[in-house]
Amino acid sequence: MAVNTNEQKNKSRIHTRPILSLLIGLTFFTAILIFALFEAGKGRRPNAGRIPSNKSNQESNSNFEGNNTLDKSGVAVVLDTDKSAGTIHLFDINANEEIRLNYTGGTSLLDKYDQVISIDRIEKGLIADISYQSEKNKLTSLKFSKKAWEYIGVNNMMVYPDEKTIKIANSNYTYNEPFVLDGDGLISLEDLAIQDELTVRGIDETIWSVSVTKGHGTVRLKDYKAFLGGSITVGYEAVTQLTENMVITTREGNYNLTVENGEYSGTKNITVNRNEETVVSIGDLGPEPVKYSKTTFEITPLGADLFIDEELTTYANPVELEYGEHSIEVSLGGYSTYRGNIEVDYATKKIQIVLPELQSRDDASIIQWDDPAGIGEEESDSIVYNDWEIEQQNNQDNPEDIDSLIDNEDYDDDPIVDNDSLIYIQNPSGASVYLNGEFKGESPGSFKKVIGSHVVTFIKKGYKTKSYTIDIADDGLDTYISLPDLEPMR
Repeated sequence: MAVNTNEQKNKSRIHTRPILSLLIGLTFFTAILIFALFEAGKGRRPNAGRIPSNKSNQESNSNFEGNNTLDKSGVAVVLDTDKSAGTIHLFDINANEEIRLNYTGGTSLLDKYDQVISIDRIEKGLIADISYQSEKNKLTSLKFSKKAWEYIGVNNMMVYPDEKTIKIANSNYTYNEPFVLDGDGLISLEDLAIQDELTVRGIDETIWSVSVTKGHGTVRLKDYKAFLGGSITVGYEAVTQLTENMVITTREGNYNLTVENGEYSGTKNITVNRNEETVVSIGDLGPEPVKYSKTTFEITPLGADLFIDEELTTYANPVELEYGEHSIEVSLGGYSTYRGNIEVDYATKKIQIVLPELQSRDDASIIQWDDPAGIGEEESDSIVYNDWEIEQQNNQDNPEDIDSLIDNEDYDDDPIVDNDSLIYIQNPSGASVYLNGEFKGESPGSFKKVIGSHVVTFIKKGYKTKSYTIDIADDGLDTYISLPDLEPMR
C-alpha cells in the first residue's frame, strides 16, 4: 500500500510541470504580440493625416493661384489713402510704377514693431513692405519697412539739382524723382523753402519721399515809409533791413513782427498761413501820421504879402499847413506890419488880418476861427441860423446879462455897427451866446456886424462855460465864427 501511494505522488508531480510551462509560454507570447501590435499602430498614425502626394499638392496650389495667390510683394511709398473708397495709392519702388490697391478689414497692417495698427496710422510718404494680389488689386499686407530710415523735423535741407544730391546736416543723399508731399498735393523740390519743416524718408543713400510738416507763407508790408532803412524781425528769423516793396518768406505759425528805425520801434502779433500771403500794415507802429490843416487867410488891404515861417506864401486859396505853431508876417507899403504866431490844430481854420495905415498909429488886428467840423464859409448856407435880432424884439423873457463874467476892458464900449453885414456864429451849437455880456440867442445864429474887439461867451447846461475875445474887422463882409465844442462837465 505504501508503494502505491508514492507512485501516485510521482504521477502528480509529472503532470503539473508541463502545464505551468505552457502557461508561462503563452503569457510571454501574448506580451510580445501586444507590444508588436502597439508598435505597429504607432507607425501607422502619421499616415492618417499625411498631406497628399506632391502631384496632388501641386494641383491644389494651381487652383489657389487662380483665386488668392500672393503673387507680388515689394517695397513701396505711400502716396495717399482713401478710407471712404477703401483704397491705398502706392509707388512700387521695385517695379517703378504707381499702383492703387483695395484693402479690407482682413488686410494685415503692422508697424515696425509688428504691432497691429489702423489705416489712420499710415502716413503719406511712409515706406512700407507690401504684398498683394495683382489680378484683384487687393492689398494683403503692409508693414513699416525696416529697410527704410526716417528723419523728422528737418529744417536745414539743402538741394543741389545739378548733382542730384540733397544735404541734411552733414550727410549727402542722392535722389531721382522723390515724392514731395505738401498737404493734399504733390509739389516739386523747387517749391520748398529753407523755412519749411520736413520729414524725409529713404533707403540706403537714396531719398524717396519728403513730407512738409510745417510749410511757409509770405508777409508783405505796407505803410512802411517811416521804417525804410530800419530793421525788421518776424519770429525767430534773422534781423533784416527793411526795403521798398518787401516780401518776407516765413514758416507758417503765429509770430511777433518787430520793426525799428532809430527812435521808433513797435511790435505786433501776426499769423502766417501755409502757401498764403499775409499783408501787414506797420504804419501804426511808427510816429503818428502828419496832420495838415487847410487855412484860409483874409487879409486887408488886398495885395499885402504873407510870410509863413519866413517863406512868402500865396493865399488866394486855402493854405495847407502842418499841425503845430507857425510864425506869420503880413506887410504892405504904407501900412503897419503884423508879426505873430498861429496855432494850427483843426482840419480847417480861418484867419482874418487887418493892417491899419501907418498914419493911424493903430495896431494890426487878427481874428482866428477854428472850424472843427470842417465847415467853411462856402458851406455856411447849409446851416439854418436863428435871426437873433428878430428874436430879441419878440422875446421879452431873455436871460439876464452876464457882465459879471466879463472884464469890461476886453471889448470896445462904443462899437461901430455895420448894418449891411452880419456875424454868423456857427459853433458850438445849442449854446446860449452872449456878446459883451448881452444875450444874443441860441447858436447857430446871426446878428448885425459889430466892428471892434468883443468878448463872446457860450453857456450850455451840462457843459463848461467858455469865453473868447474876437476882433471884428471893418471890411464890409459877413463874418463867420466857428469855435470848438464845449467841454462837458465832469
